[in-house]
Amino acid sequence: MTPLFDTNGKNPMAPVFEALQGPVRMAVLKAAVEMGMADILARVSTPEDIAAALPGETDLANLTHFLDSMAGIGLAVKHEGSYLNSPFAETSLRTERPVYLGDMVLNLSRMQHRNIHKIEALVQGGPPPVKKEDRLADESKWQASVKHLAPYQRAGIAALAADTIDALPECKSASKIMDIGCGPGLMCMEVLKRHPAMEGVLFDLPAIIGLAEKEVEKEGMASRVSYIKGDYNTTEFGDGYDIIWASHNLYYVKEAPAFFSRLHTALNDDGVFVSLHEGTTGEGTAPEHVVLSRLSLALEGQNYVFKKGEIAEHLRSAGFESVETSPLTLPVGEVELTIARKQRG
Repeated sequence: MTPLFDTNGKNPMAPVFEALQGPVRMAVLKAAVEMGMADILARVSTPEDIAAALPGETDLANLTHFLDSMAGIGLAVKHEGSYLNSPFAETSLRTERPVYLGDMVLNLSRMQHRNIHKIEALVQGGPPPVKKEDRLADESKWQASVKHLAPYQRAGIAALAADTIDALPECKSASKIMDIGCGPGLMCMEVLKRHPAMEGVLFDLPAIIGLAEKEVEKEGMASRVSYIKGDYNTTEFGDGYDIIWASHNLYYVKEAPAFFSRLHTALNDDGVFVSLHEGTTGEGTAPEHVVLSRLSLALEGQNYVFKKGEIAEHLRSAGFESVETSPLTLPVGEVELTIARKQRG
């Protein structure tokens, strides 16, 4: 007979059942967001009152099944037949919250799931035509997506970025930081909040900088932040930076040797470049969260991903004398942190 567990204490059948449950979890989360269930559970708690709060007719039995599933995956808490928001739903799925993640869930779902129901057809027929609004390298795509990234950064990612910068010995004396591919700019602003003498430069495409400017105004930091609008492949970076930060945005670099050499030139002596990107291993088969999240995009010819150590190799070739890599855990899973130092000439 086949043993129930392998030598590592894992059940060989577990991936099958995890895969079967995955689509159900996503369907429950998506439905909860689209129905505004977190807002409803903040006001009422019994199935009857919840049904009354929903538009149109509601089948009470099926509503209860759905609410039980929400509780089962941690989106609600059930007690004596009534339902409350879980702490996560109360904080991140209420539409009025500053860290509301519902729109990000729907946006990422459209990106990561739109092709998974036609894998066989795409394997046989190849990549389909991609609509302009779905092309990852298109400015209009990111103009829409950046709105959803701001709550995600507020929910802890900006603090994690600032913690990473704070851990640099060079941070204590740094006076100027650039966030390249800044998105809403909240990561850079979190760094500036902790270092009152530091100034920041946000670099991104023009439409995205327009959104970042609004976030900067909200944070009351307009006097300490300046902007560079353009394509980082062609627009000058400026110079005099002590720190340059890039997080999950270097996928569209066209000529890596020239790009990383320009970064090297833009830094002061003893300046530091910090990169936060995934690093795939196992000939492109791991980590699982990277491979699976990229599958739908890869099937349509948009396979933007870095191999482990790839960015470090580019940095060494560009003249950075000290380059270190280490793992860093984000909510989505483990990514690769790369720190490169420019020594005095």
